[in-house]
Amino acid sequence: MIPLIDLTPESCRQSLHRRRRIQLWISSYVVTCAVLIAVIAVLSIANQRSQRRVDYLLQQVQLDADQQRQAQAITQDIDRYESLIARHDRLAWPVRIGDIIRSMGEVAPETVTLTSISVTPRADGSRGSRRSGGAGVLYDVMYIEIAGIAPDDLDVASFVAGLQSHKLFATITVDYARKAQIGDTSAREFGVTCQVDLDATYEINRDEEGA
Repeated sequence: MIPLIDLTPESCRQSLHRRRRIQLWISSYVVTCAVLIAVIAVLSIANQRSQRRVDYLLQQVQLDADQQRQAQAITQDIDRYESLIARHDRLAWPVRIGDIIRSMGEVAPETVTLTSISVTPRADGSRGSRRSGGAGVLYDVMYIEIAGIAPDDLDVASFVAGLQSHKLFATITVDYARKAQIGDTSAREFGVTCQVDLDATYEINRDEEGA
């Protein structure tokens, strides 16, 4: 094999070596720049996806906060309406005071005079009083205290029997019946208590009342 003899002058060889080194540096720089550009592009895409995810989560948080505010507003409206309903129930009794007094007059004998009537609505806890959350106790029993004068015990008993036979009154109790002096006449002074169930419904005939 015949050896190759480089007849290129030394100065030319050095110039060629320098050119090749420059070309290698340029190629390396171009490759490095290309890699950096590719990495930056990938990171930018990932960052955009992350930002979109963050924006979506923020929107969900905002929606949850709006829904919570709406739920609180609805709860407040419900509480207000329950309070109004409870107030109406407390006032809208199934029977009027006038009906009670008129019914007592119907069962009282002509010889019996009623001197006082006290009506007190109460919540009977022993019966499991109706309640409305946060709206207060609803009255379910009306206690009635009656005081009167009769000629004798028979008239008192007749009045009590009339109350017992009337559908409006319940739990009739004679608290006392004692001797009383009305001028020159002896009489019986008595006290009776009874109840009206406010949870019940009544059919009151008011045809005889004025317009």
